[in-house]
Amino acid sequence: MTSPRSFRVKALLVALFLFANAVYLARNAHSKFSFFKKLDLSAGNSTLGFESILVVSPKIIPPGLRWRKDGLLKAAAYTGIDMEVPQQPAWTTKDTWQLMSKNPDLKKGYALSILGHLNALKIAATRTTSLIVEDDVDWDVGLRSQMPRIAEAVRNLTGYSAPLHDNGSTAQAYPPYGMEWDVLWLGHCGESIVFDPTPVTLDDPTVPPYYNSWEKIISPDPHHTRYIHQSAGPICTYAYVVTKATALKILNREDAGTNAYDIWLHIMCKGRELRCISVNPELFHHHELAGEKITLINGHMGESVENEMTDNIWHSARCNSVSKSDKLVTCMGPEPKIEEPILEGLKPDE
Repeated sequence: MTSPRSFRVKALLVALFLFANAVYLARNAHSKFSFFKKLDLSAGNSTLGFESILVVSPKIIPPGLRWRKDGLLKAAAYTGIDMEVPQQPAWTTKDTWQLMSKNPDLKKGYALSILGHLNALKIAATRTTSLIVEDDVDWDVGLRSQMPRIAEAVRNLTGYSAPLHDNGSTAQAYPPYGMEWDVLWLGHCGESIVFDPTPVTLDDPTVPPYYNSWEKIISPDPHHTRYIHQSAGPICTYAYVVTKATALKILNREDAGTNAYDIWLHIMCKGRELRCISVNPELFHHHELAGEKITLINGHMGESVENEMTDNIWHSARCNSVSKSDKLVTCMGPEPKIEEPILEGLKPDE
């Protein structure tokens, strides 16, 4: 168990880490892409500039999976992020069957996931903007310090202009991320970078020194650079933001259940039915507990991990919130191996 002294020391380290990042942000706030005279810091508040952060978590959690929500809330408290866990109904066999009947390959677990996300969307339909996260997600301890620049990048990418008063002056309050989008995909397990329109790039000290992805431009070495770009079609709904209008649009569709939830949203983004923006590398990734087989690979459980880990997140909020060390720790997966090219015409032993 983490001692109170150790927790206080680490909390101070996190505060200093955030302060250093804030100084860095202040020095780099005025990029050539910026439409605003100063950085809007409201995106660094306890809800990351959104009206709410909603957690998708089942009503009844088996003992072996309680670490997911418990660890999430502890990491949130550690990093000063406010999260709301809406209570889900007790889903019935009829509820899941209505979805599974649309696709014979849709398993019950996927149906329950869809129901959980739809439940969160019903609440999101009453809010201006909502970040929806799954209960096993993790993020970097410096997340709040980086969100103002992420917000600025989204505004710049989408060409959002701040609203004006009647006298022509800029309004004091405007959405930190603008409103020229339907989905902001902040947490995923893979996404290709779209270069038309040109993405916005950020030097981000919270980007890890190595990264595991199929996007070769940033994997295995992302060079501490984050890309904010139009979505190609990300996979995994670890964390995504919707507007009120987007939530209503998705809820009014009749094809829920034709695919797993993340693939369903992926198709809407890829087909441009929704205006989707991706952050790459991602800001949220799922956490894996030592010994737990929780990684889904083609519908099957993956191999268990020896030590708890969060891939692609440098200073894990979950791992640091329970660490006994006075220093910030990392719990990333192994560094990706660089495949050596085999020259055409040469045998492997030549």
